[in-house]
Amino acid sequence: MATKVEVPLARRITPASLAKAADVNRIWATKAVERGLVNVDALDGEDVIVVRVFAMADQIVWPGERRSRSAPRDVAIWQSVVIGAARDALNDPALGPDTLLWLMPNDVRITRSMAEALVVLTEIGGLCAVRVPIGAWVQELPTGFELPAMPAPASRLAP
Repeated sequence: MATKVEVPLARRITPASLAKAADVNRIWATKAVERGLVNVDALDGEDVIVVRVFAMADQIVWPGERRSRSAPRDVAIWQSVVIGAARDALNDPALGPDTLLWLMPNDVRITRSMAEALVVLTEIGGLCAVRVPIGAWVQELPTGFELPAMPAPASRLAP
């Protein structure tokens, strides 16, 4: 008699599991799906970071800008640029723990090292900017959400 071998089912990433992995409220994953920033049929680890970046960017109110937190709004053009830059950084072979995304009212920049970050800080001077530590966030991804572009931290490699 043959023995039955159980094969684990592939893990399906849902908006709820995406929100949990991103450590944000489920509403952010739902908004990201509704606004077309992530495709619910093809969610992966990259989308965890995208949802986290979106949740942060959507809450930014730049100096001189007024808006109601409760008023419904579409994705601002700069937020689409931010999401595109985040995806570019996540697919960059130079992605590492020091990779940062710099959000500014009229610019988005990616730095891959502390030296590059210092250059950006020097250039922006007293301008308002938000630093997003996407490299560190990638290292915090739960098992099953890892990105192929960045090696797993040493703690994940240990048996």
